[in-house]
Amino acid sequence: MENFNLNTNGDAQAEVPRESHFQEYLSIILRGKWIILASLVLVTGATAFFTFKTKPIFEANSMVLIDMKGKQGSLPFFDLTGAATNNKITNELEILKSRSMAEAVSQALLNKITLDGPGSSMIPILQKIVDDVAQSTLDTLPEVTRRLLKVVAFAPIRESDIIRITAKSTNPEEAALLANMYTKSYAERNLNASRTRSRAVREFLQDQLSLKRTALDSSETSLQGYMRTAGMVSLDGQSNKVVQQLSALEATRDGIEVEIRSRTKTLASYRDELIKQEPSVAKTMGESSDAYIKLLQEKMAALEVQRDVVIAQNPTLSGQSIYSEKIRDIDAQIASLKKNLQSKTQNFLKSISPGDGLGGTGAFLGQIKQKIIEQQIELEGLAARKRALATVIAEYDIQFNQIPEKSIELAKLQRARLSNEKLYLLVEEKYNEAAITEKSEFGYVDIVDPAIVPNLPVSPNVRVNLMLGALIGLALGIAIVLLRSYLDVRVRTPEDLKRFGFVPLSAINQMNDELQAEKMNVDSNGNGIHRDSEFDKHLVSHFNPLSPLAESFRRLRTSVLYAQMDSPLKSFLITSANPSEGKSTLIANLAIAFAQAEKRVLLVDADMRRPTIHTQFGINKNPGLTDLFVGTSTFDEIVNKNVVDNLDILCCGTTPPNPAELLGSKRMQEFIQQMAIKYDLVMFDSPPLLAVTDAAILSTCVDGVVLVVSAGSTRAAAIYRATEFLASVGGKVLGMVLNNFDVKKAYGGYYGSYRYGYYGYGYGYYHSGTDSKGKQPKKGSEVEGKS
Repeated sequence: MENFNLNTNGDAQAEVPRESHFQEYLSIILRGKWIILASLVLVTGATAFFTFKTKPIFEANSMVLIDMKGKQGSLPFFDLTGAATNNKITNELEILKSRSMAEAVSQALLNKITLDGPGSSMIPILQKIVDDVAQSTLDTLPEVTRRLLKVVAFAPIRESDIIRITAKSTNPEEAALLANMYTKSYAERNLNASRTRSRAVREFLQDQLSLKRTALDSSETSLQGYMRTAGMVSLDGQSNKVVQQLSALEATRDGIEVEIRSRTKTLASYRDELIKQEPSVAKTMGESSDAYIKLLQEKMAALEVQRDVVIAQNPTLSGQSIYSEKIRDIDAQIASLKKNLQSKTQNFLKSISPGDGLGGTGAFLGQIKQKIIEQQIELEGLAARKRALATVIAEYDIQFNQIPEKSIELAKLQRARLSNEKLYLLVEEKYNEAAITEKSEFGYVDIVDPAIVPNLPVSPNVRVNLMLGALIGLALGIAIVLLRSYLDVRVRTPEDLKRFGFVPLSAINQMNDELQAEKMNVDSNGNGIHRDSEFDKHLVSHFNPLSPLAESFRRLRTSVLYAQMDSPLKSFLITSANPSEGKSTLIANLAIAFAQAEKRVLLVDADMRRPTIHTQFGINKNPGLTDLFVGTSTFDEIVNKNVVDNLDILCCGTTPPNPAELLGSKRMQEFIQQMAIKYDLVMFDSPPLLAVTDAAILSTCVDGVVLVVSAGSTRAAAIYRATEFLASVGGKVLGMVLNNFDVKKAYGGYYGSYRYGYYGYGYGYYHSGTDSKGKQPKKGSEVEGKS
């Protein structure tokens, strides 16, 4: 049997809170099982509806490799610092995501129009949409581009230089086509961009080669004409040596000039690109420089010029050890300076454009800024070398001008021819290199894996969606039930009474009239009960003492007897906060239960506004308590003796005009004191506390008050107000009785039946036969057995 009184055992008290919390939540969930089931069905059904109504989405993937080693610089043979271009994957992602890239793909799709394969239907993304209906006409390029940007995505594969291109569509053929078209257009764009830069260098050198060829032809013609006219065919050895050295240096200087022009042209292209993105930055980038780098470039230029002079001065000594050792010494110094220049250049680039980790357009602009700085540093190095050569050439000009006057014109012509010849050979060499570079340029994008037509859709995932819908529906249902329970302040279970801080004495189940009528067979003495009995059929303690419902009244009887331990309980009042909570039926059954326990009980109907005790037992209302107090009748004349064995009943009598004054009179106090001597227990039925003040006034005259709470209808606030009302007048609350308790509704299903199904030991009554020892039991005695 469930015991609602607190156990004084310390171990039991330690276990109760943990178990009660679990039981409380479980009972709330079981009580709202239909709400949870409805939420589960509705959400799962809605999920299934939208899942099956949604068009399947197919996904196609292609992959491209960004091969950084394949990306050539603008002029690779002029790379004096050795700094390699570092093209980040994030830059390529931004190129793929750009509108210009999408427009190129859209234009290619508009040129293609139809899908591959049988049927040759129009590519869905190209169709014009009017009122959500696809037409058979082509849409505009901007609209196709807008749609394309929504259905194509790009993502780098971790720890690799590969980018995955993903296209989605309701048509699997279209998904594969979009991914492959994007891949193809991106590779073509990269190849064209790479070759365009190499082509520009080649075309510039081609123009220079043509000009130098013309200059060489002109100088040769002039030399030959002078030699015929003047009759001079050669210079003396010293003059010829000076001319040879001077022409070699001048050719080197002119070659540097060509290189400066190429670098300047490349730098201008980078600046134009930067101006389009950040106009205010271009000027600042053009003014960036570093004094130490300039000094290194000056020193390196001087050494390179020194090496050129040595070569020019000793053309016939190239195989000798002295000559080779001197050249190696100069080359070693140049290499050391070049290594130091590379390190300082990299540090300077980091300070100008620090790597802040920004991807996308920011990283792309950072790369352009880095290229501009690199080109500026290269130009400064070339300018320093040109200045150094100019100084040496000026010294040789002094020697040249000392050539005899009759040979000076021939020397000038030979100097021009040799200079143009060497410059022409240098430019021709560079032109051939540029032409080879252009032809061998294949870009740095390789198609690793083209997309194929997918067989299965990626969404909607029916299984996952239904599982998520079921979980969401279940969680939503549980949340609604818990929220409703949290917001609902009505008392439903004994645990609710404890949660609100009240003392539950017992729980009385709901009475099923039909079921009780079928079981009204015997009274407490084992005698047959006739169907025309004047007792109310809800007096189950009398009609069906073996029922679990009668047992709940006996549990209440025990709880009331032990509700106060300091003094014996002689009189108490039963009331409720609100009307129609079943207090009169409850007190009638409880009085019978006390009488069955061999206690002399007086049941007094103190509800003088709506008396019902007389109808419960089928007796007359008059005369009663009112007649006793006004002196028109004696106690023996008005009391109904032995209505049930050991139970006397005193009805209310004539309805007085002032019930509250009558119940709070000194005569009432004297009456209770007299009855407490005559009877073992005096019980009062009274009106609801919150309706009238009768119960509160009477509570000051008795030993205690039992408050009846109707399960599922009485609110906690009403109980609080009732107890506060009693406390304000000095009434003592013995505890609460949860009436009309529906076990299955409160706890749900089998759990409630198990918990309050009385599968334990209790008190029962033998109505006939003998006990276990073969003896006739005493009338009305209690024996221990299974109820």
